[in-house]
Amino acid sequence: MRSEKLWIYISATIISITVIILSLLLNDFSRATIQIDTLRYALIVLISTAIFLFLSTSIIEHYKEKEQEIKRVIDETLHELNTPIATIKANVALLKKRIDDSSELKRLYRIEEASAKLYKLYESIENSLKEQIDIYQKERFSIKSALSEVVKRFDDIKKGIEITMDIDDTAIHTSKEHFERAIENLISNAIKYNQENGKVEIAFKANTLSIKDSGRGIDTKNLFIIFEKAYQENPTTKGFGMGLSIVKNYCDKEGIEIKIDTQKGVGTTFLLDLTPLVLK
Repeated sequence: MRSEKLWIYISATIISITVIILSLLLNDFSRATIQIDTLRYALIVLISTAIFLFLSTSIIEHYKEKEQEIKRVIDETLHELNTPIATIKANVALLKKRIDDSSELKRLYRIEEASAKLYKLYESIENSLKEQIDIYQKERFSIKSALSEVVKRFDDIKKGIEITMDIDDTAIHTSKEHFERAIENLISNAIKYNQENGKVEIAFKANTLSIKDSGRGIDTKNLFIIFEKAYQENPTTKGFGMGLSIVKNYCDKEGIEIKIDTQKGVGTTFLLDLTPLVLK
């Protein structure tokens, strides 16, 4: 249980008890049956409650700081794991272009397969840990700035895919980290399932965010299950099938409606109604 939720439950319980005690006291007072002992006990309860609330605040803050520290360590560790995997993949790709010997190429393919399995394990651990340590803090930020930050992360891995943006700059209120993670997964899929030298078009108009690719499209029979955890329409594609599940969980939490417009061989567009996030 998150410390914030625990704090809410404790506070609600204390407030409820306090209200009940005050109601009983008022009832006794209205009947002129209130006793000195009753007042004394009530005063003790109220003072104890005030002391408890004061002490609990410092305790909860301490746990929140620990959660933030754990999250920072995990993020740094995951980054350190991802870097050598990316290095292995990049160097294997370069060596495959330079080596003609079949036996050496077989060794490289085995290294490539091993690194792919390692990357799948990395993705699984990353998503599992992020689900366990889910610090959800809302803030106000520019959607245009956030989307620009996310797109920059794909500069070195978009493999010739052109990414364009047409954004009405708007302030939204949500968890920036979770928003960017959801959008990052949508863009990643748009690149992964695109055609060679294809396009990804990102637009935000009239409170609707659209992410359109020029890829293979999604089979309509799979539209009802694509958000399930570990689902992959194409099992041969690298990845762990967690991306759309993360997107769906975030959208459900924020009340964001998702629509999908897809056509086989033409492409797919994800439409997110961000009205619940837009600041008036």
